This record gives sequence, C-alpha cells and structure tokens, in this order.
Amino acid sequence: MWQDPIVQEVRKAGEELAKQANFNLHTFFQNLRNNEKKNHSKIVSRLKDEVKPVNLA
Repeated sequence: MWQDPIVQEVRKAGEELAKQANFNLHTFFQNLRNNEKKNHSKIVSRLKDEVKPVNLA
C-alpha cells in the first residue's frame, strides 16, 4: 500500500506532541495554546469577515 510521506510526517509530529503531553488530551491542547502564545501567532483563526454565505438555490 502506498503511503503519503506528508501524512506520515504529520502523524509522526502528532505522536511526538502526544508523547510530550503523556497522552493526556487536556495537556496536549494546553501545550498547543502555550506554543501559540509563545510564537505570538494563532495556529488556527477564523475571520468572520471572510466567511460568506453560500447560495445553494
């Protein structure tokens, strides 16, 4: 079976982050928030001004 190297890299990074958090979900996300603050940038942002309704009619 073919394996995508990018997917493998993302999974490996996620596993490392989980290991650093002792596989505790609360600690995992707290670490992400701390990294976000440390880097002075948002990892994920949703800009309400850019979201436009879709007309499906």
